[in-house]
Amino acid sequence: MSDNGAFNKKSSDKGLKIVIIGGIAAGTCAAVKARRATEEAEITLYEKYRHVSYSTCGLPYFVSGKIHDAQNLIINPAAHLEKRFNLKVKTLCEVVKIDPAAKTVTVKDLKNGGEYTDSYDKLIIATGSKPVSINPGLESAPNSFCLRTVDEGVNLKEKISALAQSAPAGTKPGAVIVGGGFIGLELLDAFIEKGFAITIIEKTNQILPPFDPEIVLYLENYLAEKGVSVLKEREVAGFEKDSAGNINLIITNLGEKIPADIVFRGIGAKPDSALATGCGIQTGKTGAIVVNEHMQTNIEDIFAAGDCCECTDFITGAKQSYLLAGIASIQGRIAGCNAAGGTDSFSDSIPTAVIKVCDVFVAKTGASLKLARQNGINAAKIEFHGMSHGGYYPGAQMIHMMLVYNRDDGTVIGFEAIGRESVDKKNDAVSVAIRARMKVWDLMFLNFSYHPETGSAKDSLNIIGMIGENIRKGEQVYMDVEELRQRLASGKKVTILDVRTRGEYASGHIDGAVNIPVDDLRENISLLDRKDEIVIHCRTSYRSYIAYRILKNSGFENLYNLNGSYLSWMRKL
Repeated sequence: MSDNGAFNKKSSDKGLKIVIIGGIAAGTCAAVKARRATEEAEITLYEKYRHVSYSTCGLPYFVSGKIHDAQNLIINPAAHLEKRFNLKVKTLCEVVKIDPAAKTVTVKDLKNGGEYTDSYDKLIIATGSKPVSINPGLESAPNSFCLRTVDEGVNLKEKISALAQSAPAGTKPGAVIVGGGFIGLELLDAFIEKGFAITIIEKTNQILPPFDPEIVLYLENYLAEKGVSVLKEREVAGFEKDSAGNINLIITNLGEKIPADIVFRGIGAKPDSALATGCGIQTGKTGAIVVNEHMQTNIEDIFAAGDCCECTDFITGAKQSYLLAGIASIQGRIAGCNAAGGTDSFSDSIPTAVIKVCDVFVAKTGASLKLARQNGINAAKIEFHGMSHGGYYPGAQMIHMMLVYNRDDGTVIGFEAIGRESVDKKNDAVSVAIRARMKVWDLMFLNFSYHPETGSAKDSLNIIGMIGENIRKGEQVYMDVEELRQRLASGKKVTILDVRTRGEYASGHIDGAVNIPVDDLRENISLLDRKDEIVIHCRTSYRSYIAYRILKNSGFENLYNLNGSYLSWMRKL
């Protein structure tokens, strides 16, 4: 293809001609892998925005100021890709049409508005995702933002700073975040740092909908302490604008009126597959492009990779798009290899993610408890609270964890955690355990490096494995916090035995709980009725396990250890 956009057929001496649409994670990975596979191919990458190969995950931290220069987000500038990998990188060039019969693409040059065609032998679609649209009037306002590109990050950062500087003394500018997903939550730091009054409007009954409520409650309680208002089961029903077209008031479906100086749209994204469907490429129920294990679409010589295409879930077998850079990069690599003549395969993925909300990390891998049960899996959970490293070494932080397993065979299928340190380390280890199809009790045999500043001699995952082994052998029976709350609400008689110290009990306890410290239990065992249903708890579940065994070995039968104990009851960081 010449610079003036004239049609240029493949020249035999040039070899294969590969065209890639989209230049972020999947697209650039496809391009460089294809080049590593062959020096003969002519490879052209089209990207409709100004930059390629940048970190979308780093954008919130540029806006908050943790990353000072937007250029630091760009991993491989276009000129670098062109030089090192002998590619043609065309930015501000949007592919608007694919003609599979002619094997051409129509390209719109966004710099001058002109259009031209380019030919291909192999085509890779890596168009990624696009923000979910809820209301054109909301989205067109000058003070309404989303965050996908570097330029959007620059504009958002400038707007936040300008509003903070212009706010009258003693007042707080209002920020409304529509949607409680990853990006909106990661932006909280930027708004809090600049002194905004923040309201999150979430359509579902919790923020971070893919997570289980057990972990999300810790985060919601934390945000409440930060002064962030979270309105759940709410939608934007209307809004008011000033004379300049800026939104100054958001109205919810329940009639609440929320002042707004800035609106951030974080309601999520969906596969950007319109270009593919326009030329007859098959999409699935989620709107993502259907591909086989070689990343091939239903049309010969056309591949797809990344957020725009389907991925098989390792646990459930469901097909969907996960919108995760790690998965997109692997798929791009496979597509690039195969477009260049390879036969690599991509089977499935375990969705694994971690986000940082202010100074707290929240992580997830595999299936949530609710998702597993929705898919007919007899799933159960183990909640555990452990320190990030040896408690005797300064700086240890509490991590609140929940492991999900298949009750039928003990297979580990999911994990979620929240804390200020080492959350990603636990999450990644469990992701590997899921891939290896380990049983929950196998975790106690994992070997972790140990230094007082980074870990413990008995890692939290080892202890979760031990708990799983105790459950498997029948050495203890758990009752979940949610079940205990339901029983108490229904008026069913339950004896709650709190085996913490008197001081711990005095600082806060479950209403109606009987306090017998574990070290005093044997001499006070007569205070308990052997016929009662007894639910035992301490702070984290270790002392309650000891108490459980004391009572069990003393002839008590109707016993439960509260899953996660008092910290799971409170759900506070």
